[in-house]
Amino acid sequence: MKRAIFPGSFDPLTLGHCDIVKIGIDLFDEIIIAIGENSTKKYMFSIKQRMAFIEATFKGNSKIKVMCYSGLTTDFCKNVGADFILRG
Repeated sequence: MKRAIFPGSFDPLTLGHCDIVKIGIDLFDEIIIAIGENSTKKYMFSIKQRMAFIEATFKGNSKIKVMCYSGLTTDFCKNVGADFILRG
């Protein structure tokens, strides 16, 4: 299985983010939209709100999952078994 993560703060989720995911759907079996938590950064929306926005946007697409993480992106990739990082 080709699994990729798409890391970011997604504060807010933009049309550009959505376009990147839509392109990635054809390239990967699964895309994990990974919301990074940074305690030193001020956010407009809470983690729960950002997760809800993303889940609502991609509702019904079984190839897309939404998760949160803190720490290094590479460590998160190893933890979820992703071999690819999707970026714009």
